[in-house]
Amino acid sequence: MPPPRLWLLVTALLAAAHRTALAHGGDSGLLDPGPQDSPPWTALPCHKISVSNIDFAFTLYRQLARDSPRENILFSPASISTALASISLRASAASRVQLLEALGFNLTMVTEAEVQDGFRDLLLRLPVQGSGLLLSTGQRRFGILDPGATLDLKEAWKNMDEHIDKQTQGKFGTWGKDVKNETTEVLVNHVLLRAGWAQPFDPRGTSLRGFSEDEHRAVQVPMMKQQARVRVLRDPELQCGVLQMDHARNTTSFFVFPDPGTMGQLEEALQPETLIKWDSLLRTRDLAFYFPKFSISSSSRLELLLPLVAVGGSFPGQPALHVSKVTHQARMTVDEDGTEAAAATVVQLTPRPHLDSDLPAPPGPAELSRPFLVMTFHTETGSMLFLGKVVNPQGSAAPDQPGDSEPTK
Repeated sequence: MPPPRLWLLVTALLAAAHRTALAHGGDSGLLDPGPQDSPPWTALPCHKISVSNIDFAFTLYRQLARDSPRENILFSPASISTALASISLRASAASRVQLLEALGFNLTMVTEAEVQDGFRDLLLRLPVQGSGLLLSTGQRRFGILDPGATLDLKEAWKNMDEHIDKQTQGKFGTWGKDVKNETTEVLVNHVLLRAGWAQPFDPRGTSLRGFSEDEHRAVQVPMMKQQARVRVLRDPELQCGVLQMDHARNTTSFFVFPDPGTMGQLEEALQPETLIKWDSLLRTRDLAFYFPKFSISSSSRLELLLPLVAVGGSFPGQPALHVSKVTHQARMTVDEDGTEAAAATVVQLTPRPHLDSDLPAPPGPAELSRPFLVMTFHTETGSMLFLGKVVNPQGSAAPDQPGDSEPTK
C-alpha cells in the first residue's frame, strides 16, 4: 500500500480524473490503478483544482524546456497559479474565463466559483510550521500610483524588495530595477519551503563524483551516499527511472531520471495521469545509491504566454489595467538534511498592455548521475510546489559545445 501521505495526492488526482471521465461520458478505468487498501479520505475544495494545476505546471514546463533545452529549469506552479487566479477575480467575465482557461481549467467541468473556492482553500492549507517542515505562502498587493499615495516611486520599489526579501529569507536580489515607471500596481506572491528528509543522508558519505550533463560532458559534483528503504520504479514506456523520497510531514519529492537521449520524449509525455501510473508502479525496496547535491535557480518571463486581458481598477474612475509583465524567480538547494526552496511571482499591472515584450535570450551503488526532473508536492492538498530540471547541479547551464571538463566515460 502506498504511504498515506502520497495516497492523498493520488486519490485527489483519481477523483478529478473520474469526474472528467464522467463529464465526457467515458470510463475512468484506464486512469484507475485498481482498488487499494486506502485510509479514510475527505475531499477538500483544493482537490477540485489539483489536476488542472498540475496540468498547467507540465504545460508551462514544456514551453520553458523547448526554449532552453540545455539549461536548468525551476519554478513554483503553486505560486504562479495562485497569483494569476487572484488577478482573475478583478477581470471582466470574458477576461476571467480566458485567464482561468490559460491556467488549465475546463469551465464546463468545474465552475468559476469552485475554482476560486479551491484557491482560497489552498492558500489557507499550505502554510505549515512544525518539526522538520516550514512552508510559507502569501500574497501582497502594492499600489504604486493609488490616489493619495504618499510614497515616491523609489520608496515603493524599496518596500516591495524588502517584502520579498523578508518573505523568502533573502533568497533573491532586488526586484525594483525590474519594475517599469508605467506600472500602476504590483502583486507579489511567494512560496518558501524548508523540508527535512524523512531519512537524512550522512554527510560523511558525500564525495566528489562524475555527473554527466550530456553524452559529451561530465562535471565533478558532491554526491551524497544513502542506503535506505525508498520507493522506486522503472517505467519502460517512458524509458526512465523514478525515485520518491519523503520529506517531513505532508511533503514528498519525485526525482525522474530519463535514459540518455530520452529527456525530450519524457517531457512531452508528462501528464497528471503519468503521476497516477507511477504511483501504481512504485515499490518500496532497500537501495544503496549516490544522489547529487544541487543548488539551482531560474528566472522566467511569463506574460507572453498569457492572454491579453484587462482587469478592473481598484478605485472609482481608475482605468482598466493590463497584465504587462509577469516575472518569476525560484531557487532550490538539496543537501544531506533536506530541501530548501523559494519562489516569488511578481505581476505588474499598467494602463497599457505589455510594456516590454522583448524577452531576454534563454540563458558500486547506483549512481544517479545524469540530468533529471524534480517534482515537490504538498500531498494533503495535491499541490505541486516546485517543478524543475537539473542539467548541472552546480547551477550553471551546459555550454553549446564540449568544454574542458572531464569527458564522459
